[in-house]
Amino acid sequence: MEKLKQHKLLLPVTIFLLSILNIIQGNYTELLPDEAYYWVYSQYMNWGFFDHPPLVAIWVTISDFLFTDELGVRFFSAISFSLMMYLVWCTIDHPSKNKYSWLFLLLFLSTALLNVYGFITTPDTPLLLFFALFLWAYKRYLTKNSTLIYFTLSIAIAGMMYSKYQGILILFFIFLSNWKLIKDYKIWLVCLGALILYVPHIYWQYVNDFPSVRYHLYERASVATYKFEYTLMHIVNAIAILGFTFISIYKAFFKGIKNKDIFFKGLNSIVLGFFFFFLIASYRGHVQAQWIAPIMLPLIIIAFDYLIQYKKNIRLFCYLAITNIIIILFARIIIANDGIIPAKLDFHGNKEWTLKVKKLTENSDKLFINSFQNASIYWFYTKEKVHYQKNYLGRKNQYGFIPGNDVFSSDSIAYITRISKEYSEIKMKSSGKDSIFISFLKEYKPLFDVEINFTDLSKIEFNTSMKKTYDIVIKNPYSFDINTEDIMVEVAFQNKKGNEKYSIPAKINTSTLKAMSEQIISMEVDGSLINDILEYPIVGIGIKTSENMDLVKVSSLNNFKIVN
Repeated sequence: MEKLKQHKLLLPVTIFLLSILNIIQGNYTELLPDEAYYWVYSQYMNWGFFDHPPLVAIWVTISDFLFTDELGVRFFSAISFSLMMYLVWCTIDHPSKNKYSWLFLLLFLSTALLNVYGFITTPDTPLLLFFALFLWAYKRYLTKNSTLIYFTLSIAIAGMMYSKYQGILILFFIFLSNWKLIKDYKIWLVCLGALILYVPHIYWQYVNDFPSVRYHLYERASVATYKFEYTLMHIVNAIAILGFTFISIYKAFFKGIKNKDIFFKGLNSIVLGFFFFFLIASYRGHVQAQWIAPIMLPLIIIAFDYLIQYKKNIRLFCYLAITNIIIILFARIIIANDGIIPAKLDFHGNKEWTLKVKKLTENSDKLFINSFQNASIYWFYTKEKVHYQKNYLGRKNQYGFIPGNDVFSSDSIAYITRISKEYSEIKMKSSGKDSIFISFLKEYKPLFDVEINFTDLSKIEFNTSMKKTYDIVIKNPYSFDINTEDIMVEVAFQNKKGNEKYSIPAKINTSTLKAMSEQIISMEVDGSLINDILEYPIVGIGIKTSENMDLVKVSSLNNFKIVN
């Protein structure tokens, strides 16, 4: 065993075998809905996309050039994971590191979330590769400067920013840990070089009115009131991304937090910076585990150095690491094989339900409502282009930039929603939903961008014993007039959990909504229709274009007063 642990080929052979394992896993595991969404990115390559910068689409494009099906999305992720792993190894310069390559492998192979990025494709996949390149180059910069190192830093910074916007946090926390960087004019040239490389994406944002900036900073859903569970889950995520080895790894981190080595100060700054940045973000809403994924690389380097220095801690770490690896291997088998456990994961059943939908909706255009993930999964597995629209519960996404998304070629529209109605039902096992429901529309008019609201939100009161008229404002952003006979205006009610909604009809006093205009008109509501649904608070007014459709746009999620 000791000879194996000391063997010089242990590291390269293990990395190679891990690449093979990840390729096999990627080939035989169904896509996650988000992966299919990034595949849709790659069908319309550009310098930017609504949710993320473009590098994840490049990863998919490279894979798709070489392979088909799931591996056509994931192949290059398996390769880049191994490259990332090797770069982290090269970054470590501990004099005894070659004797402990087995320990490095244990750290990597036992880190729970990190293993996932070896066989799935998300924006974190290229981010981790360029982050590893950045750490390697920054380490070299601190010991010996060269033109090659400065150039590599520029590439790494641009690569992180082209992967995910969190890349700017890494750079900020490194500056925070080493103020001397500000005095080095060559570092500013490095940043300038990265900025020049990033100009195409900035230009894409500019010509499209900065959709990503507006979404992430302003439009993204946030909670109206703070919930402790969001903060608690963020703390739990910081533990869960490591698994049982968090005991040893965070001990190493806290023991070394006063390390005066400038490189380790940078690593500590990144870990603390990410944790506290997203701790603050938890006051706005749910913080996803992958948002702090970059801290795994600094923690591995810190723990490796600590465990070599304090060898008495290695035994406990090995027990925890082996436990993690056993669980990870079992989890990977479950992920690749539907039916081993009763629970259905997002990896399971996607191909099956898409083929059922394809058969049921033959010769109809497919319109998915409020689930761009389901739309993307269907598109990937059937290779039939779909349409997507959001109603008032949905959010903007990349489908708004896809050419022809609101142009239908068939007289029959398959309207596919996750809201239970008297439609054809398809059982499914992805996206956290058990079923989708399908109905068929004729002469469909996509009016999802019409805006409707009360003129004065502070004075809205509904009387349940009489009809009452309200002034509302409707904005028609389209280049054509809208005949009001083609739309239905309704007042919407919804329970506090958001999973049941009712609406009552309203009448408006105009026959036409002029193109590219905003009109103030009157709306009449029969208050007696409210009596049966008083337990549901009003959420606003909205429109729809068919009896079979959900409300496509609702004015507000504010509660209004109801009186008898």
